[in-house]
Amino acid sequence: MNRSAGPEGVTQPDTVFTVSAVRCAGYGQEEVAKAVRAAVDELGGIGRFVSAGETILIKPNMLAARKPEQAVTTHPEVVRQVIRLVKGAGATPLVGDSPAGIGNEGALRSLAEKTGIGKVCAEEGVEFVMFTESHRIPYPDGGVVMSFELTTALDRVDGIISVGKLKTHTFTVLTGAVKNLFGIIPGLKKAEFHLRLKEVDGFSGMLVDLAECVRPRLTVIDAVIGMDGEGPSGGRPLKIGLVLASDNVHALDAHFAHMAGADGDTVPSVRIARSRGLGPADHSHVRVLGDGAGMERIEGFKLPSTTQRYGGIPHFLGRFVGESVTKKPVFLASRCTRCGQCIEVCPADALEQGDKKPTIDRALCIRCYCCQEACPSRAIVLRRRPLRSLARTAASWSGKRLGR
Repeated sequence: MNRSAGPEGVTQPDTVFTVSAVRCAGYGQEEVAKAVRAAVDELGGIGRFVSAGETILIKPNMLAARKPEQAVTTHPEVVRQVIRLVKGAGATPLVGDSPAGIGNEGALRSLAEKTGIGKVCAEEGVEFVMFTESHRIPYPDGGVVMSFELTTALDRVDGIISVGKLKTHTFTVLTGAVKNLFGIIPGLKKAEFHLRLKEVDGFSGMLVDLAECVRPRLTVIDAVIGMDGEGPSGGRPLKIGLVLASDNVHALDAHFAHMAGADGDTVPSVRIARSRGLGPADHSHVRVLGDGAGMERIEGFKLPSTTQRYGGIPHFLGRFVGESVTKKPVFLASRCTRCGQCIEVCPADALEQGDKKPTIDRALCIRCYCCQEACPSRAIVLRRRPLRSLARTAASWSGKRLGR
């Protein structure tokens, strides 16, 4: 697969990007087939993205082993219809993803079974690819990261179609098109980035680099039922009734942010892509096609409680205030099943198993919220710890800045 993406990919500020939005009331096979095809046809049809004889990786969001109705993963019916489009173009589809945690074949088979995506692959005669092996791919044009450990499955394919899920994310604010590509990095190798890039801007810059490195040809987003609040796994399933698609991941996320009521500065990956000339300068540079184009806002959509907005506050002060109010993971013994998944995925090794629930070393915790993301029983909530006097802390912090 050709993963190169150099300066020639940089766009001009007045470039107009196209996103399709097609209404879809539910997950019935016929209505999803009609919506997915219409969303892709608005962009020029599947033949614009796939040629006969090619092998195409379809990469859904398979965050955790949850049932489709929990809205944590891409619905299998959406995956099925993308498979059929690829087949209809005369190409061979493969399906694969890798969530956080140990990515051995047993865990990935269980993931495929629980999410319903394994069943769809079996019914459609498509291989579910195990993302267990990786090798380092250089990306010298990166703004934050100059190389990635990517699944060796990419060596087998000619291109990628990303099939994400419209959700919030307690760390990156939203997860749609760009964040979905993080699953191309197998299992625990993702932890490296959480440890290296503890602040959301650095982490989001890495995600933008990754998106430009792998460059999916097409992205389809399952927004029939999305998730708001404390996503990507602990939020509220919310009926939205759309299938979205675009040939530009940054435009798709910018439109999602607009519909969610988040300005461009609120979502770090959208802001960073815009600053690099990779996405729309503002929403006026997004052309929306399809019968769902009139949905300017998702009614009642709630951003994560961890979302930070500072308006005109200077950046250095905003970072201080953000640190002061950042929520921390709190474990609820009444819900905890002691399954250990949170301990397994913690990149900072800040968790240990206790008698009734895990214990957390606050000095090690980097507030990436991977534990909350992975918890299958919603036993981890995010709360602000009691603060010492903000004035005293501010005075101390200010003194350090001034060298006192």
